[in-house]
Amino acid sequence: MVFNFSEMRFLTHIVFLFLLPATTYSQTAHVDSNRIVYKGTVKVDRVNRDELYARAKNALLNNAGGSKEVIVTDSSEKGMISAKGSIRLPSAYATIKTVEYILELSVDDGNYKYRIDSVYLKQVERGGKTNKISSEEILKAMDISGPVSANAEKQLNEIDMNFQKLLDLVRTDMRETSTVKVRNN
Repeated sequence: MVFNFSEMRFLTHIVFLFLLPATTYSQTAHVDSNRIVYKGTVKVDRVNRDELYARAKNALLNNAGGSKEVIVTDSSEKGMISAKGSIRLPSAYATIKTVEYILELSVDDGNYKYRIDSVYLKQVERGGKTNKISSEEILKAMDISGPVSANAEKQLNEIDMNFQKLLDLVRTDMRETSTVKVRNN
């Protein structure tokens, strides 16, 4: 079967229209109550609560900034530790973009729960003003059409990619047996 150029172009448009909803709704950022929140439970076999707590503290120090000043909550009795973290996003020279968040780890025998919350984007214009954009505002921008929506989707994808990487690093630190290793960033 041979198609001429106009028929092929028509078929291309039809395929595009069928795939448009899949690409539009494939946003991977985790949303809870109209804000970005990542949460889950990870099983770690044959590790008691005290060892997991030591690993959680090490993981937060390794991945949320590398100093004790980032620790927000530190309760070994409750098995919960949280820290403020930040991730720098790629941006034009005139702007510095940083995602700031709180990462919380709660441990129990054989598993831990993680939660990334209080996410916002901090944009600093070199020599100028600083804007803080909440995750709610970024998500609302997805509903606006045109360049605003495209920019919001790009930022959400960058945030998601960095949070997935962060969670993978935490997962690796939580599975390792040594609790004295500190990674320098």
